[in-house]
Amino acid sequence: MSRSMRLLRALVTATVATAVVFSSNAAYAGGPANTPAAAEPTPPPKIPAAVRNSVADGRVATFWVRLAKRADLGTVAGKQTRAGRATEVIRIRKEAADSSQKQVIAILRAAHADFTSFWISNTVRVTGDGALLERLAALPEVAKIEADVPVVIPEPIVAPRAQATVDGVEWNVDKIGADQVWSEFSDRGQGIVVANIDTGVQWDHPALLGQYRGNSGGSVNHNYAWFNPAGGCPTAAPCDTNGHGTHTMGTMAGDDGGTNKIGVAPGVKWIAAKGCEGETCSAATLLAAGQWMLAPTDLAGQNPRPDLAPDVVNNSWGSPGYSEWYADVLSSWVQAGIFPAFGIGNDGPDCGTAGYPGGLIQAYSSAAFDVNDVIAPFSSRGDGASYIKPDIAAPGVNVRSSVPGGYASHSGTSMASPHTAATVALIWAAVPSLRGNVDATREILDFSAVPKPDTSCASAGTVNEVWGHGKLDAYAAVARARSGVIAPGTELPVVMGYNRTLPGTDGHWGFYSVDDDPATYWEVPAFVNSVSINYAFDGGRRTTDKVVVQLPAGEPARTLTMSVQAAYLGTVDNNVTVSPAQTYSFNPATGNKVTITFPPVHGCCLSLSFPNGPWTPTIKIAEVQAFSAAGKNAALGRPVQGTAQPGYGTANTVDGNTATYWESANNAFPQSLTVDLGAICQIYQVEMALPPSWGARTQTLSIEGSTDGVTYRPIVGSRAYAFTPASGNAVAASFNMAAVRYVRLVFTANTAWPAGQLSELRVLAS
Repeated sequence: MSRSMRLLRALVTATVATAVVFSSNAAYAGGPANTPAAAEPTPPPKIPAAVRNSVADGRVATFWVRLAKRADLGTVAGKQTRAGRATEVIRIRKEAADSSQKQVIAILRAAHADFTSFWISNTVRVTGDGALLERLAALPEVAKIEADVPVVIPEPIVAPRAQATVDGVEWNVDKIGADQVWSEFSDRGQGIVVANIDTGVQWDHPALLGQYRGNSGGSVNHNYAWFNPAGGCPTAAPCDTNGHGTHTMGTMAGDDGGTNKIGVAPGVKWIAAKGCEGETCSAATLLAAGQWMLAPTDLAGQNPRPDLAPDVVNNSWGSPGYSEWYADVLSSWVQAGIFPAFGIGNDGPDCGTAGYPGGLIQAYSSAAFDVNDVIAPFSSRGDGASYIKPDIAAPGVNVRSSVPGGYASHSGTSMASPHTAATVALIWAAVPSLRGNVDATREILDFSAVPKPDTSCASAGTVNEVWGHGKLDAYAAVARARSGVIAPGTELPVVMGYNRTLPGTDGHWGFYSVDDDPATYWEVPAFVNSVSINYAFDGGRRTTDKVVVQLPAGEPARTLTMSVQAAYLGTVDNNVTVSPAQTYSFNPATGNKVTITFPPVHGCCLSLSFPNGPWTPTIKIAEVQAFSAAGKNAALGRPVQGTAQPGYGTANTVDGNTATYWESANNAFPQSLTVDLGAICQIYQVEMALPPSWGARTQTLSIEGSTDGVTYRPIVGSRAYAFTPASGNAVAASFNMAAVRYVRLVFTANTAWPAGQLSELRVLAS
């Protein structure tokens, strides 16, 4: 069951957007004064009783008008960049809202009613009386009317300070191994942007000032770094009217450079939206903040920039009930490559107390445990009805972090979620090719968690409604993500990818084909004429050259015609056929298996396509396996240029021999090494090695690419790479596919020698 629940998440889709707010400040005057009395009409089912009662007796109330039209986001995944995907989601969402809200807005403007229109969720917030309510509900394009219900910031439980560990690293940071990630992988979240929607942030807090994106070192500019739809701040600068937001931000990013090492990923940059007025958060401010995260704006709310969207958004707010706009916002973020981290709620210890939006399948929600690895009594539990919630558990009891004017220790799942959010930042900093791949990152967090079996709620397995997949382990998660170099022939973990309306007979759904149980199977219904099933590699993009397809053991001998497609991105538009349709013979005497081989291909996903249906008997697929392949080293034996010491020339880096090495001119950083691949290649990883017998050292370098050898563009920004004997003195940098002919490494530091040094440079191409 736990495996199935993990796979179920991959079937969920997503979407994206930015904010446009329309408002009118006049009051609605009501209908005509002298109309004859009429019989009381039957209340339309679109209007709930609570909303109808709120406008009874001539009163004015605030309510929400939800439109029926839904945005079709099928074109989003085809965009090659995160900013491109965000822009596409915004365009589609806005078009759906603009086209369907026209009549509603016309009525509201004619009535001089106060209203705000949103597009991330196709809805309009209205303040008006009963006559206006009835008129709006009667429109065919209106799906329903909803009450205006605020959500809450769970009040943190103030606790005495716990004992900090050595050098000021807090117990919670040490507990998940974040400090080990810093020291062993030189990874503090550099290059990643985190955000929170909370009560605000004290931007100039000593533990946060250096990491604030609005702080450029010599000057401060709050544009694109701060959004305040909730008000309450004395100036345009960020403030925190409660303290909650400063605390959660500190757990993600905090470090004062001294003894207050309170943050899991202190190398990130942070931005924030004040979505909560105080202890409560109105739906309108949260929706506005949700839109802003997709494309931050200047302080005037203008000039949106999808390219400045954060990578991760932490949310420590919620409510016991579900609202449809929660799913709209979350799916928009995920489609844009923004990771949605949530607390599961503080309503435990009873089962079935998980709050929302953390209880939604699109959210990645955290429970809370203490320094002794005991689940917090207040931590909400799931009910196991459809899927497992929470997803994971993180430190959330007696967590010391920043608050306005100082530091304090608080408890709550609000304190747990920022640990998870910041761990995502560490993962994406370590493996840039995973950046924006929310599904693969969820799987990394799930499978690297320390299992904590618990039978107190519905599930009896290692994945359960109390701990989720177990205790968050940041070190294991980053190590798992970094294990991008896999020995050829190794079986690759495969999960379900995105399958729109994938058919399956009752009890035999697609995810049974990758559940590691040959007794279960996916069955294609008899009426289907052709079908394709999509799979994704767990842990990010991989290189493969072989797929094994197995039928159930009891199936008779048969033939099936099928083809194999691969995709770099998870979209049908990106698929290429790597094995054309062929007819394969399955025989129970040989295990009912066939092996399909093809040239090595690198990407996120594979799909199997079956034409020529319907089939008699029906297709039953018990297991699908994929196996790793060695990537093509496009740099081997190619010309290399760069300064060099006599006897340690540049050609040593592409000779396939780790015993020889290149050394640049000494005491003359920066130094570069440039390899000509001979033609434009689609590259996805650079691997670097030093002689295995050498001592440990850290080299700082950036990776650039060019198509013409003249104009170079960054592929991976400047980073410190730790070469250690324990890892064979080898490191790898993965990144989104780049089309280049020339690859240049620019060295700026070496902790063991005043020069750049490499024995082998491998550039992997697909």
